Amino acid sequence: MWDILLTIASAIFISSLLPTLFDSRSYVPRQTSGLSVVGLIFVCTGLAGEGLVISAGFTVVAIVLWLFVFAFRGTPHATD
Repeated sequence: MWDILLTIASAIFISSLLPTLFDSRSYVPRQTSGLSVVGLIFVCTGLAGEGLVISAGFTVVAIVLWLFVFAFRGTPHATD
């Protein structure tokens, strides 16, 4: 039960990151995205340790998305 609930929460979290990734004008400071990755690694480790593997898998997806935000949306763009 908890695995499904946390998986749904992770899916909502993942869907909220997608507009940031697809909008080339978005900017997220690297400190924010980097700390999010570190925190989610701890969450993923805890979920996997408790046997909640589906939730841990969705958390890995969120980590990858935050890494893309770090890499591609970490520098401010010049305004027109």
